[in-house]
Amino acid sequence: MERMWVALGTIVAIGLLALGGCGGTPDKTTELKGQVEQLQVTLEKTRNERDLFQQDVQNLKKGLDEAESKLAKTTEANSAFQSQLQNLTRSRDELSATSKQLQQRVDELTASRDQLQTQVTTLTKARDAACADAVSAQAKIDQLTDKLKTQTQQMVELQDQMKTIRSVLQQLQQKLE
Repeated sequence: MERMWVALGTIVAIGLLALGGCGGTPDKTTELKGQVEQLQVTLEKTRNERDLFQQDVQNLKKGLDEAESKLAKTTEANSAFQSQLQNLTRSRDELSATSKQLQQRVDELTASRDQLQTQVTTLTKARDAACADAVSAQAKIDQLTDKLKTQTQQMVELQDQMKTIRSVLQQLQQKLE
């Protein structure tokens, strides 16, 4: 930008010298022409540099626009990522709570299973004892049945003997009469 002002100032100075005239000698005119040519060369270089700077500015503006666009996209992506992160965090917390509830239920079921196992063991022992008692009772029943049979047979024999004795008594009574 400075160069542009310098070049503009130089052109204005050359223009003033040309308009004002140089009341001088041809050497001075030649010298001034040489300076004017140098100034024109410098002016052309300055214009070229200005054009290059303007292209650089345009390129930088394009790059800035692209960077701002990418920044906006990155910001959107970051917002989406943060949203997903919050959703995942919420899901993790919910799963953690569910896991704790399930673990508590597992613990309850395990305690219930242990209690039922204890009851099964107790009932199995009671059943085994009842079976042993039934076997023992059956053995006693068998003994008592045998004893009853024996006593019944003895009674039958005693009744037979009593019949025989009655019969003998009757006969004796008849003989006595």
